[in-house]
Amino acid sequence: MNIREALPEESEELQRLQAKCPQGKSLIVSTVNLPDFFSRARAYESPRVFVAYEEDRIIGSAACAIREGVVGARVLRVGYEFQYFTSPDYRRRGVARRLRHKIERHLTDQRAALSYTLIMEGNLPSMHLFESEGFGLHRELVMPAIAVLREVEVPCAENIRPITPRDLEAVAELLNQTWHGHELFEPTSAASLAHQVERIPTLDYSNLLVSEDESQILACVGLWDWSRIMRITVLRLSLRMRILGRLLVLARIVPRFPSPGDTLRQMMLTMIGYKSPAHLAPLVKYVNNLALGEGIEQIFCICERGDKILESMKEFTRVDTAVNLYVKPLEPSVSIADGPVCMTGFDM
Repeated sequence: MNIREALPEESEELQRLQAKCPQGKSLIVSTVNLPDFFSRARAYESPRVFVAYEEDRIIGSAACAIREGVVGARVLRVGYEFQYFTSPDYRRRGVARRLRHKIERHLTDQRAALSYTLIMEGNLPSMHLFESEGFGLHRELVMPAIAVLREVEVPCAENIRPITPRDLEAVAELLNQTWHGHELFEPTSAASLAHQVERIPTLDYSNLLVSEDESQILACVGLWDWSRIMRITVLRLSLRMRILGRLLVLARIVPRFPSPGDTLRQMMLTMIGYKSPAHLAPLVKYVNNLALGEGIEQIFCICERGDKILESMKEFTRVDTAVNLYVKPLEPSVSIADGPVCMTGFDM
């Protein structure tokens, strides 16, 4: 077995292998990056996608990226590790561990001070792998999923609009104020926001929204249409999930529940900033109505369990999923603080 960086011409082979590697415990799904395998990694400034191979056959893959983030009151280079998968024919042969070692060497060579990853609740093999590699569970976060069911009334809808380039400075200031003091937050600027809009697939000025009052921006949110980045197909549901689905439909809480063969359409909220949760709530309602019109079924974000963002979602039907944040310092003097963390939404 050998490890190397993936080649652009291997996109289709990686998509085929990815489709053969189901994810989830209660809701088991197949995922395939769209429109090509490498589009998922393009959300980051400096991504690397690695593959494990034997002879001419790819048997596994993993990716990482480096960005700046606050760690213990300092802005440092941090690495994020994501999208590990191994061919079903090569499970329990150390493929993921070899990929993990390659990624750590890359991050260390690039002077990353810390590496982190997000692991969904119940994914015990991934937890065991990263714990054995020196990662510690830093925090249990939550991924709330709003069920997009019906149109809702939006107070002051006339004050909500897409941003324009002239808004970038005010939006950057709002984001920096919202997340000041949060670990892993990457301080931003008008120039860096403009660069993100240019770089990140499916993100543009039309799906970055602000609400304002008398020309003062009170809240902002980015809409990342996950269904345009990844095709998620339901393979099967656990017995508990099937029972829950029937109960929700019978109680008319949801009109239908995902079934095997369904392709899920989901949206991730990112670049969230606000003066107060009261300012964010109308924006979330507005996004719900946009999502409904586009056939999006769930709206997600990632946050702390007690985050004020959740206050803006209290009027919606919502299912919360635990997400574990694992962290490993790569330099002896680095230690992440116990304060709240900031997850942008791109890290899933």
